[in-house]
Amino acid sequence: MKRKRSPRPARKMKPAFLVFCEGETEEAYVNFLRRQYRIPIKVIPYITGLSISPKLIEKHIKQEQLDRRDTIATFLMYDLDIDGVLEKLSACKGSKNISSNPCIELWFLLHQIDQLAEISTASCISALQKIPEWSNYKKGVFSNKQKQILWKKRMDADRRAKNLPELSNPSSLVYFLIEAMEKAKF
Repeated sequence: MKRKRSPRPARKMKPAFLVFCEGETEEAYVNFLRRQYRIPIKVIPYITGLSISPKLIEKHIKQEQLDRRDTIATFLMYDLDIDGVLEKLSACKGSKNISSNPCIELWFLLHQIDQLAEISTASCISALQKIPEWSNYKKGVFSNKQKQILWKKRMDADRRAKNLPELSNPSSLVYFLIEAMEKAKF
């Protein structure tokens, strides 16, 4: 008499997040998130500047030689204060736009306050630096206190960003990356 085997549970796919970004600040933030989440995901930041294109994304996906069973999600983290960036991002079908308008510093500001009025990049950085913990902010570098705020208040920033109209000034879609990483934890 044959014994029936119980079915094996389906193998959970390991997500791989490729984050294409504009500069050092975005790369530093993505690397910070990767260290904080400490989950079995592959987060790879690529600084591409304004040369982002579907061809460049495909090249990096092939270069990574990811396992076919892996789930690959590509994110585009750019500032929208530069002319022509949104058009380049829109041409990258299949990648999730997580840009900030006017700049990534708006996302950091949303960890602390609501920002509802239109704001320039310089004004955004200035407003961020008026917050005591951010007074010494420099692009591409986070102090320990700033890292604590970015981690502990990420869901506050998520909530605030969702209340802003997408792609307008002000807006930040970085919350899509945060939510994808939160979901991958389980």
